[in-house]
Amino acid sequence: MSPSASLYDATVVLDDRLVLRRVSVEIGPGLTVLRGPNGAGKTTLLRALAGLVPLARGQRRVSSPPLFIGQRSMLLRGLSARQNLEFLAAFRGQPGTSAADALRSWGLGSVMDQPIERLSAGERHRASLARVLTEPAGLVLLDEPFSELDRSGVELVRAAIAEATSANRAVVLVTHAHQEVDGDAVARVHMDGGALVSG
Repeated sequence: MSPSASLYDATVVLDDRLVLRRVSVEIGPGLTVLRGPNGAGKTTLLRALAGLVPLARGQRRVSSPPLFIGQRSMLLRGLSARQNLEFLAAFRGQPGTSAADALRSWGLGSVMDQPIERLSAGERHRASLARVLTEPAGLVLLDEPFSELDRSGVELVRAAIAEATSANRAVVLVTHAHQEVDGDAVARVHMDGGALVSG
């Protein structure tokens, strides 16, 4: 089976600083857990897979447009959580998926029609993560999705990952903690100094 995404000899330079050093990786269906110390290049690797940073050298290949959910919500101010999810799903060509149902499943039914800036940081994060349900991309890139979540939120993330991988989607998860997810992974990768140091 061909990979959902790959980088070959990928080098990224940001602000004259070498952030990724000749990284080669293939991401297939299932969960890939990416770990490493702060500043190791994990977020940049996700952004390179998503096509959000330019490669100074190397190649990027993806089988379909990925869904990148970072530590910031990246939702549009002035719109409600429901309007955000409906807009983003329609932009991706998935207008039939129910944003309201997705937000209810993430515990946001009572606030989903409030402007996004009125929600707490945790609620905004949950709304952002609900995009995994409304935008069924084949490749899902999650950067520290457990941050700002309580125990119930953590379980919702794990359930969303399980649902995505059972649908043969590829999920790349960056996390410092939550060692328990390693048992669900088809691949575990460690980064340090902008390079992959273990697989």
